[in-house]
Amino acid sequence: MTMTNRTAAAAGLQFGPTWQTREEVAQRLRFSVKTLANWASQTPPKGPRFTKVGRQCRYNLADVIAWQEAQGAEAA
Repeated sequence: MTMTNRTAAAAGLQFGPTWQTREEVAQRLRFSVKTLANWASQTPPKGPRFTKVGRQCRYNLADVIAWQEAQGAEAA
């Protein structure tokens, strides 16, 4: 029997990175989509690390969480 990503996620397993859209990341971080886009266009980019897939930006959930934790560490 082959395990799909959906059944793996239900079982608590994960295959590879979990990718999120800019909209999903904006909602998670409580920033606007435009803020994330502005950060990504700066040199060097600010905000969580992202990957371009064609014209779309995708964020690895692990990178977003690491960035969030780093922001808390900087404030302390």
